[in-house]
Amino acid sequence: MFTTRMMRPSIHSEHMPVKKATFKIRRKIILAFLFCLLGVLFFAVLSFQVHREIGRRLKLVEVADDLLNNILEVRRFEKNFFLYGQQGSLDDALSYADRVERLYLRHQEDVQALARGGAGKETFLQTLARYKTLLSTLKTQTGAAEPAAAAPIHSVEDELRTIGQNLLDRTAAWAKEERVQIEKLFKRAMYLFTLSIFFFLGLGVFVAFYLSRMFTTPLIQMQQAMEKIAQEDFTPISEADCRSEEFIPLFRAFNTMIQELERRQEQLAQAWKISAIGTLTSGIAHELNNPVNNIVLTAEALQEDFDSLDKEEALGMINDIMVQSQRASDIIKNLLDFSRSERPEMAPVDIDLIVRDTLKLVRNQLLLSGVEAQVDIPEDAPKILGEYKSLQQVFLNLCVNAIQAMPKGGGLYVRAHIDADGQQLVVEVQDEGIGIDPKNLPQIFDPFFTTKEVGRGTGLGLSVAYGIIKKHGGSIQVQSEKGVGTTFSIRFPILRT
Repeated sequence: MFTTRMMRPSIHSEHMPVKKATFKIRRKIILAFLFCLLGVLFFAVLSFQVHREIGRRLKLVEVADDLLNNILEVRRFEKNFFLYGQQGSLDDALSYADRVERLYLRHQEDVQALARGGAGKETFLQTLARYKTLLSTLKTQTGAAEPAAAAPIHSVEDELRTIGQNLLDRTAAWAKEERVQIEKLFKRAMYLFTLSIFFFLGLGVFVAFYLSRMFTTPLIQMQQAMEKIAQEDFTPISEADCRSEEFIPLFRAFNTMIQELERRQEQLAQAWKISAIGTLTSGIAHELNNPVNNIVLTAEALQEDFDSLDKEEALGMINDIMVQSQRASDIIKNLLDFSRSERPEMAPVDIDLIVRDTLKLVRNQLLLSGVEAQVDIPEDAPKILGEYKSLQQVFLNLCVNAIQAMPKGGGLYVRAHIDADGQQLVVEVQDEGIGIDPKNLPQIFDPFFTTKEVGRGTGLGLSVAYGIIKKHGGSIQVQSEKGVGTTFSIRFPILRT
């Protein structure tokens, strides 16, 4: 297979700096995992703090409720005394007041948090102490035998009611405030939960996209390179585009494989040339035999009649020898030019010239097989960008196949025209041969597939021709009817000037 490898820089060139990879995939995965872990820890710490605060607030509410319930009992017994004058109600009120004081002292830190400071604590204790003092005073006064001692009860009653209401309002306010704080904490927990969902959802999408991009980008590059190989394009993957250290050795191994495939394709094309030369040998030998015989006969005649010939006749015979020698030289030169392995170089080429030069190579085979070749290519046919020897190899293969398909003679027609879109030059090679079996049509471009008997073909010709045409950006199709003939249609992009 001929390629344009010399026209593109090799990625292994010593003069081309390779961009150093900036990261390892393993390191990126670890960093992404650590980032996700830190995110989880961050929200876990916030959630823990919120729930711990909710627990503390619930404990404070419990303390405030206990204080409130006990003060309510104190007030209940206080009211019973004033309503019914029962002396035992004062004892019960003092008992519950003592219980409030013990509860208060047992939860000093919690009550301090409820009271929002030490000053509030002292005020509550002082108020509670004053309330107990009033209860004790009231108990003493109501227990006196003298009626005069009952006079100050009204003033004590008013103050007792005021202080009791103050204690009740204060504890109720504490309980209410803590419930408000708990409600705020629950809202904060819900907000934190919702925020964490969106955060981890976004983080998951980002990490998944980022990691997939790290893996899929180089894999897509390799996939595209493989698709190009299927189209006979052996352009290597540029290592400068790879930023992952893990993929660089893979790219290098892949590029080495591409270079080896390209080299093997070139060897395959050269092997087909050798096979084609073997096929042409008999025709070339016969064609060389004519000028060589003419040279020998003319030289013998010149030698025998040299003394009797005048100068003009001798020069004429020498000129005939030179013409026949040049003819033999041209035949050998065409054969050597075709078989020579050279680096191809794309240039504007004329299809008409390639076709006619190719028919010269098989001229003797055409004569021996009784095949008449006709070329119908317009003089103003546009040129294409291609490599002369490679394209000559394509048409030589098609012509040889056509001749072999017409062992009893027939017509070989080469036509060219521009397609309806005006973008491609269509070249048709048609024969009147035996045709191709329909079941074999899908396989004719496969390497080493042949229907010819042993010694008549290798199965490489059409495969090599297919690769050359693809390399030129063209396409090839075949239509064949058993017993009628075969037509190969080749499309080449027109060279725009």
